[in-house]
Amino acid sequence: MKKIFTHLLLLAAFVFPSRAQEAADYTDGVFILNEDWFGHQNSTINFLRTNGEWEYRIFQKENPGKELGCTSQYGEIFDGRMYIISKQARDMGASVTGGRITVCDAKTLQCIKQLETIATDESGNSIADGRAFIGITPEKGYISTSNGIYVFDLKNLEIGNPIPDTGNDGGGLYSAQCGTMLYNGKYVFAIHQKKGLLIIDAEQDRVYRTIAAPTDTENGTEKPRGFGSIVQSKDGSMWLSVAADVSGRGATVDYFMKFNPETFDTTRVELPAGYGLPSSWYAWTADAFCASKQQNKLYWKKQSGWFTNSVICCYDIDKGVCSEFFDTQSIGWYLYCGAGFRLHPETDELYCSLYLDNLKQTYLTLRLSNTGEIKGQYEMIDNYWFPAMPIFPATDNTALDNVRNTAFTVYPNPATDFIHITLHEASTVELFDLSGKCVYRDRLPEGTTRISLSTLPSGIYLLKANHTIEKIIKP
Repeated sequence: MKKIFTHLLLLAAFVFPSRAQEAADYTDGVFILNEDWFGHQNSTINFLRTNGEWEYRIFQKENPGKELGCTSQYGEIFDGRMYIISKQARDMGASVTGGRITVCDAKTLQCIKQLETIATDESGNSIADGRAFIGITPEKGYISTSNGIYVFDLKNLEIGNPIPDTGNDGGGLYSAQCGTMLYNGKYVFAIHQKKGLLIIDAEQDRVYRTIAAPTDTENGTEKPRGFGSIVQSKDGSMWLSVAADVSGRGATVDYFMKFNPETFDTTRVELPAGYGLPSSWYAWTADAFCASKQQNKLYWKKQSGWFTNSVICCYDIDKGVCSEFFDTQSIGWYLYCGAGFRLHPETDELYCSLYLDNLKQTYLTLRLSNTGEIKGQYEMIDNYWFPAMPIFPATDNTALDNVRNTAFTVYPNPATDFIHITLHEASTVELFDLSGKCVYRDRLPEGTTRISLSTLPSGIYLLKANHTIEKIIKP
């Protein structure tokens, strides 16, 4: 009898494996990417579950013996993978070398590959620190760095050629960096610290045009400004934060720029005194400047100093009204000086990284509704986390709008000129307007095909393939 019972236990263990043997699932919460304590340890990533529970240092947990690089500042989920970009591969106080680029499964955080360097000189020394990532197709992305933008082969996870005219002019690590990027289906719009807005032809990997930052006149003296970061609002417009100069020291001006990604026109939008947008080229971060995907609104951190920011500002695009949205000092905390906060693409809630003092190991993640109501406060264990930015697993930034299903994938969305559709098996593909009129029909093979939208008017369309329908937006 004892032998039979033992066999039953072994069978049960095989058929019903323990949870410890199951793959992790990081889809029911929010990632918080952290710089961690520079000079002492590599960066980390934590996960805040929807039930309010923290799971700490999950990359190390899922990949024993591996760590992220030094000063991780940017993370993005694209086509089922998370791309984490660090400034260097290893902190001077760490014993493990990570990577300037870390690629892992977005659901399980299992490491797929790490790249220690992005570009090197003839002696093998690094000449490009990591900044940000943008996905273009399942086969190609771009990596922005302190020294230009590089093509990234997403199939083989190898760094390709630098894009000409995006590099550093030799003035030092923090003089001519490239930062945040957006993609609209034809062009990548990338911020360059000195040159301004680079408009890059994403098929030919070349700079098509450059939009310089404005120049103002103060007391008879011309003052060249600089761009800080770029975001895209729900209506498809892009918005550029404006720095007082290109030094990267954080000085602001009381306006920002609206940019039309189709005509390349810019419009200056004045702000009330003291409402300038953040800019952090000196110690680069992705900036606390972001757009809602549910409302036509922009949010940013009012720049009042490196370590004493507490006011979140909101600009209602439709009404043309700027206001103070929330002051974290009302609950006794400051906004951390990195990206600070981001909006959940589906719930429209703000996840904000707060701290008490730069020399204290006390941190809190605050969750706010889109009306400024406190929905949750989640204290963290003591550590010098220095949060970089929230990353939301529910979104996949192959597009502004999350468009994924088991039958096919489509990107970008919204799109102005064309979309890419990737079919998992050959199918007839149809595109309908909201009146039910078919505006496109073709039998397409398995794989990726580009469909032109250039002749279609702005509006909402329905894409049908393999018995599945997805909404397509043309701004």
